[in-house]
Amino acid sequence: MKKILPAIALFVGVLTVQSQSDFALKSDVPSHVYALPKTGLCFEIEVETITEKPGIFYLYSQRYLATNEVIMEEKISSSITDIKMNILTAPDMNRRYVIEYSPKSPVAFGMAVNEQGILCGVNVPAVPTGKKCEIKANALTKKEKQLSYQDLLPLTQEHMMAGSAAKMAEGAAKQIYTIRESRLNLLMGEVDHMPEGEALKIILQELDVREKKLSELFVGSVQKETGKYTITLYPEEVLSEEVLFRLSAKRGVISKEDLSGEPYYISIIPETISKEAETTKSKSKKLEKVGLYTILPAATTVTISDGVNTLFQRDVAMPQFGELIPLPESLVHTPNIKISIDPQSGRLLKIEK
Repeated sequence: MKKILPAIALFVGVLTVQSQSDFALKSDVPSHVYALPKTGLCFEIEVETITEKPGIFYLYSQRYLATNEVIMEEKISSSITDIKMNILTAPDMNRRYVIEYSPKSPVAFGMAVNEQGILCGVNVPAVPTGKKCEIKANALTKKEKQLSYQDLLPLTQEHMMAGSAAKMAEGAAKQIYTIRESRLNLLMGEVDHMPEGEALKIILQELDVREKKLSELFVGSVQKETGKYTITLYPEEVLSEEVLFRLSAKRGVISKEDLSGEPYYISIIPETISKEAETTKSKSKKLEKVGLYTILPAATTVTISDGVNTLFQRDVAMPQFGELIPLPESLVHTPNIKISIDPQSGRLLKIEK
Protein backbone atom coordinates (compact mmCIF):
# COMPACT_ATOMS: atom_id res chain seq x y z
CA MET A 1 0.00 0.00 0.00
CA LYS A 2 2.87 2.39 0.82
CA LYS A 3 4.32 1.92 -2.67
CA ILE A 4 1.02 2.61 -4.45
CA LEU A 5 0.06 5.89 -2.76
CA PRO A 6 2.96 8.05 -4.08
CA ALA A 7 2.34 6.75 -7.58
CA ILE A 8 -1.36 7.62 -7.41
CA ALA A 9 -0.54 11.08 -6.07
CA LEU A 10 1.83 11.67 -8.99
CA PHE A 11 -0.80 10.43 -11.44
CA VAL A 12 -3.52 12.71 -10.09
CA GLY A 13 -1.14 15.66 -9.87
CA VAL A 14 -0.14 15.37 -13.51
CA LEU A 15 -3.76 15.23 -14.62
CA THR A 16 -4.68 18.26 -12.51
CA VAL A 17 -1.90 20.44 -13.92
CA GLN A 18 -2.45 19.47 -17.50
CA SER A 19 -6.23 19.86 -17.39
CA GLN A 20 -5.64 23.63 -17.40
CA SER A 21 -3.52 23.53 -20.53
CA ASP A 22 -4.29 23.22 -24.23
CA PHE A 23 -3.55 19.50 -24.42
CA ALA A 24 -6.05 17.54 -26.50
CA LEU A 25 -6.64 14.69 -24.05
CA LYS A 26 -9.49 12.22 -24.20
CA SER A 27 -11.80 12.91 -21.30
CA ASP A 28 -12.59 9.22 -20.73
CA VAL A 29 -8.97 7.94 -20.82
CA PRO A 30 -6.68 8.46 -17.78
CA SER A 31 -3.40 9.89 -19.08
CA HIS A 32 0.03 11.12 -18.07
CA VAL A 33 1.37 14.23 -19.80
CA TYR A 34 5.08 15.03 -19.92
CA ALA A 35 7.51 17.29 -21.75
CA LEU A 36 10.91 16.63 -23.20
CA PRO A 37 13.70 19.09 -22.38
CA LYS A 38 15.30 21.95 -24.24
CA THR A 39 18.63 23.56 -23.47
CA GLY A 40 19.10 27.18 -22.43
CA LEU A 41 22.37 29.12 -22.47
CA CYS A 42 23.31 31.51 -19.68
CA PHE A 43 26.24 33.74 -20.61
CA GLU A 44 28.28 35.53 -17.95
CA ILE A 45 30.18 38.35 -19.63
CA GLU A 46 33.03 40.18 -17.92
CA VAL A 47 33.84 43.67 -19.19
CA GLU A 48 36.86 45.82 -18.31
CA THR A 49 36.37 49.58 -18.59
CA ILE A 50 39.47 51.79 -18.70
CA THR A 51 39.18 55.51 -17.99
CA GLU A 52 42.14 57.73 -18.86
CA LYS A 53 42.28 61.28 -17.49
CA PRO A 54 44.93 63.96 -18.08
CA GLY A 55 46.68 65.53 -15.08
CA ILE A 56 46.17 69.22 -14.32
CA PHE A 57 49.91 69.87 -14.90
CA TYR A 58 50.34 67.80 -18.08
CA LEU A 59 51.71 70.85 -19.95
CA TYR A 60 54.68 70.94 -17.56
CA SER A 61 55.59 67.22 -17.69
CA GLN A 62 58.59 67.75 -19.96
CA ARG A 63 59.92 70.73 -18.01
CA TYR A 64 59.75 69.25 -14.49
CA LEU A 65 59.70 65.44 -14.94
CA ALA A 66 61.49 65.16 -18.29
CA THR A 67 58.81 62.96 -19.84
CA ASN A 68 56.53 63.22 -22.87
CA GLU A 69 54.55 60.05 -22.05
CA VAL A 70 51.45 61.82 -20.80
CA ILE A 71 47.69 61.49 -21.27
CA MET A 72 46.52 64.52 -23.23
CA GLU A 73 42.73 64.01 -23.19
CA GLU A 74 40.07 62.05 -21.34
CA LYS A 75 39.22 58.70 -22.90
CA ILE A 76 36.94 55.79 -21.91
CA SER A 77 37.15 52.34 -23.50
CA SER A 78 35.60 48.95 -22.72
CA SER A 79 36.58 45.43 -23.76
CA ILE A 80 35.37 41.88 -23.17
CA THR A 81 37.83 40.09 -20.89
CA ASP A 82 35.97 36.82 -20.27
CA ILE A 83 32.85 34.91 -21.34
CA LYS A 84 31.51 31.91 -19.44
CA MET A 85 28.48 29.80 -20.31
CA ASN A 86 26.23 27.74 -18.03
CA ILE A 87 23.78 25.15 -19.32
CA LEU A 88 20.13 25.47 -18.29
CA THR A 89 17.17 23.15 -18.86
CA ALA A 90 13.50 23.94 -19.41
CA PRO A 91 10.50 21.97 -20.72
CA ASP A 92 10.11 22.17 -24.49
CA MET A 93 6.54 23.32 -25.16
CA ASN A 94 6.83 22.03 -28.72
CA ARG A 95 7.50 18.51 -27.46
CA ARG A 96 4.76 17.61 -25.01
CA TYR A 97 3.32 14.12 -25.20
CA VAL A 98 0.89 11.83 -23.41
CA ILE A 99 0.95 8.29 -22.07
CA GLU A 100 -2.54 6.78 -21.92
CA TYR A 101 -3.17 4.45 -19.03
CA SER A 102 -4.40 0.98 -19.84
CA PRO A 103 -6.19 -0.94 -17.03
CA LYS A 104 -4.45 -4.08 -18.27
CA SER A 105 -1.01 -2.58 -17.62
CA PRO A 106 -0.11 -0.68 -14.42
CA VAL A 107 3.19 0.53 -15.85
CA ALA A 108 1.87 4.03 -16.60
CA PHE A 109 1.58 4.72 -12.87
CA GLY A 110 5.38 4.59 -12.71
CA MET A 111 5.93 7.57 -15.01
CA ALA A 112 8.50 9.89 -13.43
CA VAL A 113 8.58 13.61 -14.16
CA ASN A 114 10.46 16.28 -12.23
CA GLU A 115 9.28 19.63 -10.86
CA GLN A 116 9.28 21.13 -14.37
CA GLY A 117 7.22 18.33 -15.88
CA ILE A 118 10.22 16.92 -17.80
CA LEU A 119 10.31 13.17 -18.32
CA CYS A 120 12.86 11.28 -16.21
CA GLY A 121 11.79 7.74 -17.07
CA VAL A 122 9.55 4.88 -15.91
CA ASN A 123 9.68 3.34 -12.42
CA VAL A 124 12.73 5.45 -11.49
CA PRO A 125 13.12 8.47 -9.15
CA ALA A 126 12.55 11.92 -10.64
CA VAL A 127 15.74 13.90 -11.15
CA PRO A 128 15.97 17.71 -10.73
CA THR A 129 17.02 19.59 -13.87
CA GLY A 130 19.97 21.30 -12.19
CA LYS A 131 21.07 24.87 -11.48
CA LYS A 132 19.34 28.04 -12.54
CA CYS A 133 20.99 31.11 -13.93
CA GLU A 134 21.22 33.79 -11.26
CA ILE A 135 20.71 37.24 -12.76
CA LYS A 136 22.81 39.54 -10.62
CA ALA A 137 23.09 43.28 -10.67
CA ASN A 138 26.01 44.45 -12.75
CA ALA A 139 28.86 44.51 -10.25
CA LEU A 140 31.69 46.98 -10.60
CA THR A 141 34.95 46.94 -8.71
CA LYS A 142 35.20 49.55 -6.00
CA LYS A 143 36.56 52.87 -7.21
CA GLU A 144 39.65 54.22 -5.58
CA LYS A 145 39.15 57.56 -3.84
CA GLN A 146 40.38 60.42 -5.99
CA LEU A 147 42.39 63.09 -4.19
CA SER A 148 42.32 66.69 -5.38
CA TYR A 149 45.56 68.51 -6.06
CA GLN A 150 44.89 70.64 -2.95
CA ASP A 151 45.04 67.45 -0.85
CA LEU A 152 48.30 66.43 -2.50
CA LEU A 153 50.06 69.79 -2.47
CA PRO A 154 50.93 71.22 0.94
CA LEU A 155 52.77 74.02 -0.88
CA THR A 156 54.97 76.65 0.66
CA GLN A 157 53.87 80.27 0.94
CA GLU A 158 56.04 81.09 -2.09
CA HIS A 159 54.09 78.74 -4.35
CA MET A 160 50.67 79.66 -2.92
CA MET A 161 51.29 83.39 -3.29
CA ALA A 162 52.37 82.99 -6.90
CA GLY A 163 48.95 81.58 -7.82
CA SER A 164 50.09 80.31 -11.20
CA ALA A 165 49.83 76.79 -12.56
CA ALA A 166 53.52 76.81 -13.49
CA LYS A 167 54.58 77.68 -9.93
CA MET A 168 52.28 75.03 -8.41
CA ALA A 169 53.61 72.47 -10.88
CA GLU A 170 57.14 73.37 -9.77
CA GLY A 171 56.14 72.80 -6.14
CA ALA A 172 54.57 69.42 -6.98
CA ALA A 173 57.72 68.36 -8.86
CA LYS A 174 59.89 69.31 -5.87
CA GLN A 175 57.77 67.09 -3.64
CA ILE A 176 58.21 64.19 -6.06
CA TYR A 177 62.00 64.57 -5.95
CA THR A 178 61.90 64.89 -2.15
CA ILE A 179 59.96 61.63 -1.89
CA ARG A 180 62.43 59.87 -4.17
CA GLU A 181 65.34 61.14 -2.10
CA SER A 182 63.68 60.02 1.15
CA ARG A 183 63.05 56.55 -0.29
CA LEU A 184 66.65 56.22 -1.41
CA ASN A 185 67.93 57.28 2.02
CA LEU A 186 65.71 54.67 3.69
CA LEU A 187 66.87 51.93 1.34
CA MET A 188 70.54 52.93 1.85
CA GLY A 189 70.11 53.20 5.64
CA GLU A 190 71.22 56.82 5.62
CA VAL A 191 68.75 58.14 8.21
CA ASP A 192 69.17 59.04 11.87
CA HIS A 193 66.40 56.77 13.12
CA MET A 194 66.13 53.76 10.84
CA PRO A 195 62.72 52.00 11.01
CA GLU A 196 62.76 48.22 10.88
CA GLY A 197 60.54 45.36 9.74
CA GLU A 198 56.88 46.16 9.16
CA ALA A 199 57.36 49.86 9.99
CA LEU A 200 59.87 50.25 7.14
CA LYS A 201 57.54 48.42 4.76
CA ILE A 202 54.60 50.70 5.63
CA ILE A 203 56.65 53.87 5.20
CA LEU A 204 57.94 52.76 1.78
CA GLN A 205 54.40 51.89 0.66
CA GLU A 206 53.11 55.31 1.72
CA LEU A 207 55.95 57.02 -0.17
CA ASP A 208 55.15 54.98 -3.29
CA VAL A 209 51.45 55.87 -3.14
CA ARG A 210 52.13 59.57 -2.66
CA GLU A 211 54.67 59.69 -5.48
CA LYS A 212 52.22 57.93 -7.79
CA LYS A 213 49.44 60.41 -6.97
CA LEU A 214 51.70 63.41 -7.46
CA SER A 215 53.07 62.00 -10.72
CA GLU A 216 49.51 61.58 -12.00
CA LEU A 217 49.11 65.35 -11.78
CA PHE A 218 51.60 65.48 -14.64
CA VAL A 219 51.31 62.24 -16.64
CA GLY A 220 47.62 61.53 -16.01
CA SER A 221 45.74 58.64 -14.39
CA VAL A 222 44.40 55.31 -15.60
CA GLN A 223 41.49 53.73 -13.74
CA LYS A 224 40.20 50.20 -14.40
CA GLU A 225 36.78 48.81 -13.50
CA THR A 226 35.38 45.33 -14.03
CA GLY A 227 31.67 44.77 -14.67
CA LYS A 228 29.80 41.45 -14.96
CA TYR A 229 26.65 41.00 -17.03
CA THR A 230 24.25 38.07 -17.58
CA ILE A 231 22.38 37.13 -20.77
CA THR A 232 20.04 34.11 -20.97
CA LEU A 233 18.94 32.56 -24.25
CA TYR A 234 16.75 29.55 -25.12
CA PRO A 235 17.40 29.03 -28.86
CA GLU A 236 14.50 27.66 -30.86
CA GLU A 237 16.23 27.73 -34.24
CA VAL A 238 19.63 27.81 -35.88
CA LEU A 239 21.38 31.18 -35.54
CA SER A 240 24.17 32.46 -37.79
CA GLU A 241 25.93 35.71 -36.88
CA GLU A 242 22.92 37.14 -35.04
CA VAL A 243 23.51 40.13 -32.75
CA LEU A 244 23.51 38.90 -29.13
CA PHE A 245 24.37 42.18 -27.41
CA ARG A 246 26.21 45.45 -27.93
CA LEU A 247 29.11 46.95 -26.01
CA SER A 248 29.15 50.61 -25.02
CA ALA A 249 32.40 52.27 -23.95
CA LYS A 250 30.66 54.02 -21.04
CA ARG A 251 27.74 51.70 -20.19
CA GLY A 252 29.20 48.25 -20.76
CA VAL A 253 26.91 45.52 -22.16
CA ILE A 254 23.68 46.99 -23.56
CA SER A 255 20.68 45.67 -25.51
CA LYS A 256 21.18 44.57 -29.09
CA GLU A 257 18.51 47.11 -30.10
CA ASP A 258 20.65 49.98 -28.74
CA LEU A 259 22.69 51.07 -31.76
CA SER A 260 25.03 53.23 -29.68
CA GLY A 261 27.27 50.22 -28.96
CA GLU A 262 29.43 47.88 -31.01
CA PRO A 263 27.68 44.59 -31.93
CA TYR A 264 28.76 41.13 -30.77
CA TYR A 265 27.41 38.12 -32.64
CA ILE A 266 26.28 34.62 -31.73
CA SER A 267 26.10 31.54 -33.93
CA ILE A 268 24.34 28.32 -32.86
CA ILE A 269 24.98 25.66 -35.48
CA PRO A 270 23.97 21.99 -34.95
CA GLU A 271 25.76 19.28 -36.95
CA THR A 272 22.36 17.97 -38.01
CA ILE A 273 18.82 19.08 -37.27
CA SER A 274 15.76 16.87 -37.33
CA LYS A 275 12.92 17.64 -39.74
CA GLU A 276 10.49 17.75 -36.83
CA ALA A 277 12.62 20.39 -35.03
CA GLU A 278 12.79 22.44 -38.23
CA THR A 279 9.04 22.51 -38.75
CA THR A 280 7.94 23.18 -35.15
CA LYS A 281 10.47 25.95 -34.37
CA SER A 282 8.88 28.15 -31.73
CA LYS A 283 5.23 27.53 -32.59
CA SER A 284 3.26 26.11 -29.69
CA LYS A 285 0.89 23.33 -30.66
CA LYS A 286 -1.70 21.10 -29.09
CA LEU A 287 -0.70 17.68 -27.92
CA GLU A 288 -0.92 15.22 -30.78
CA LYS A 289 1.43 12.28 -30.19
CA VAL A 290 0.75 9.46 -27.78
CA GLY A 291 3.55 7.28 -26.46
CA LEU A 292 6.94 7.41 -24.79
CA TYR A 293 9.65 9.35 -26.58
CA THR A 294 13.31 10.11 -26.01
CA ILE A 295 15.70 12.36 -27.91
CA LEU A 296 19.00 11.91 -29.66
CA PRO A 297 20.36 15.43 -28.96
CA ALA A 298 22.20 17.28 -31.70
CA ALA A 299 25.87 18.19 -31.25
CA THR A 300 25.79 21.97 -31.53
CA THR A 301 28.57 24.55 -31.74
CA VAL A 302 27.99 27.85 -29.92
CA THR A 303 30.22 30.72 -31.00
CA ILE A 304 30.43 34.38 -29.94
CA SER A 305 32.50 36.84 -31.97
CA ASP A 306 32.99 40.55 -32.57
CA GLY A 307 32.57 39.99 -36.30
CA VAL A 308 36.29 39.36 -36.82
CA ASN A 309 37.69 37.50 -33.81
CA THR A 310 36.15 34.49 -32.06
CA LEU A 311 35.81 35.28 -28.33
CA PHE A 312 34.02 32.11 -27.20
CA GLN A 313 33.32 28.67 -28.64
CA ARG A 314 31.89 25.53 -27.07
CA ASP A 315 30.14 22.34 -28.21
CA VAL A 316 26.83 21.54 -26.51
CA ALA A 317 24.35 18.67 -26.94
CA MET A 318 21.03 20.44 -27.58
CA PRO A 319 17.83 18.34 -27.48
CA GLN A 320 15.61 20.91 -29.24
CA PHE A 321 17.52 20.29 -32.49
CA GLY A 322 17.78 16.53 -31.98
CA GLU A 323 15.90 13.58 -33.40
CA LEU A 324 12.80 12.24 -31.65
CA ILE A 325 13.11 8.51 -30.81
CA PRO A 326 9.88 6.59 -29.97
CA LEU A 327 10.16 3.60 -27.63
CA PRO A 328 8.19 0.44 -28.56
CA GLU A 329 4.81 0.24 -26.89
CA SER A 330 5.49 -3.35 -25.84
CA LEU A 331 8.59 -2.17 -23.96
CA VAL A 332 6.71 0.58 -22.18
CA HIS A 333 4.06 -1.82 -20.86
CA THR A 334 6.51 -4.52 -19.76
CA PRO A 335 5.94 -5.33 -16.05
CA ASN A 336 8.71 -4.17 -13.64
CA ILE A 337 10.53 -2.35 -16.43
CA LYS A 338 12.90 0.49 -15.43
CA ILE A 339 13.66 3.12 -18.03
CA SER A 340 16.07 5.95 -17.17
CA ILE A 341 16.04 9.14 -19.28
CA ASP A 342 18.34 12.13 -18.83
CA PRO A 343 16.08 15.12 -17.97
CA GLN A 344 18.67 17.58 -19.30
CA SER A 345 19.17 16.10 -22.77
CA GLY A 346 16.17 13.74 -23.18
CA ARG A 347 18.60 10.93 -24.03
CA LEU A 348 17.78 7.33 -23.14
CA LEU A 349 20.30 6.25 -20.47
CA LYS A 350 19.42 2.62 -19.72
CA ILE A 351 16.67 0.01 -19.59
CA GLU A 352 16.48 -2.57 -16.79
CA LYS A 353 14.10 -5.38 -15.92
